Amino acid sequence: MGLATQVYAKEEAGALHLGAAPQGAQADAWTAILLLFHDHEWERTILRWALDTPAFYIGAQGGLRARMARLDDLARDGVNETQLSRITSPIGLIPRTREPGVLALSALAEILGVYERLHPLA
Repeated sequence: MGLATQVYAKEEAGALHLGAAPQGAQADAWTAILLLFHDHEWERTILRWALDTPAFYIGAQGGLRARMARLDDLARDGVNETQLSRITSPIGLIPRTREPGVLALSALAEILGVYERLHPLA
């Protein structure tokens, strides 16, 4: 689709460290940030970093228990309700899919929809 993407994975040496923001990552008002962790303990610091950026979309995969725990943890860290409301979860137009390809397409469609509403073509 011609979209520029940058992937940070915990499996890649030096890309991510538990408890640290992604090294070298930058985000502006044209940026969408999407977290797809099975191990949700990786999210906390990354989400705090993401919420300090002007990214137009911040999403995090996870079921109800993971979403509630995520919000509780961030609130205990001092993240306010306005900031917490920036986190989209569940993600995608089909929020309960377990099929990776469907989840990817569903999340991308949601992100593009948000982008188009915020940044319409002139």
